[in-house]
Amino acid sequence: MKQFFIVLLIALCITSCSTDFPKKEVKTTHLSGFIMGGNAAGVYGKAGLKITGDSIKMNDWPISRLVTSLNTLRDTSIVDQTGFTDVYSIQIANIGELEEGAFCDSLIVELGRAGLAR
Repeated sequence: MKQFFIVLLIALCITSCSTDFPKKEVKTTHLSGFIMGGNAAGVYGKAGLKITGDSIKMNDWPISRLVTSLNTLRDTSIVDQTGFTDVYSIQIANIGELEEGAFCDSLIVELGRAGLAR
């Protein structure tokens, strides 16, 4: 019985760790993809961030880390608007063949529209 309660407690902690952010589709002439809340338990699993000239893939990763990367890439001062424990999953493709700088600028605009950064 004691083991059952331990498993139940762990299951409740994992499910309560997900970020309450509804999935938002990103569809413009240059970008296609989505932004949604992630699961903090994923930070210990397959979490990660990869920004290339043609896409961004972020799984269960804090927006603060993305903001830091974009600030470095674009020499800007974007501010994270999310909570300390919030994590997100983002997959956005550069379908308009924007150059890397313009693609990063478009990502910054979309993060602002979603209320995640300013």
